[in-house]
Amino acid sequence: MKELEQRYIDILEENDWNVSSYTEDGRVEIGKYSPAEEDFSIIVDVENFPESVREYANNFDADEHAEMWIEARGRVNGVPNSIRELIEDAEAIKEMLNELADALEMENNMEELKRYPENCYYDISDITEGDV
Repeated sequence: MKELEQRYIDILEENDWNVSSYTEDGRVEIGKYSPAEEDFSIIVDVENFPESVREYANNFDADEHAEMWIEARGRVNGVPNSIRELIEDAEAIKEMLNELADALEMENNMEELKRYPENCYYDISDITEGDV
């Protein structure tokens, strides 16, 4: 069973996310509590983890998420009674997902930059015309 690289686990922890479990088909369940204390979790691919999180974030519909909980008000323990609170919480979840995706992408970009030789530099005369 493939697991997440430690650098991704570190980013999850820095952003208050945790790994809940791994699936047999190469996916991972990660979770975090929302501001309204929803135990929110997603399941994404271990391979191409940053891209999978970004895709989930891009496809997350805050309105649809809030609507899912409206029917549960008063029947499911812990679900806020206020529709406004449900909507605000769903929007916060969307923001949490985007922040995590941004952090993972930043890590990937940094790893890509490390592949370049340390003594590589640019000479401004290469890109300007005339005297500087």
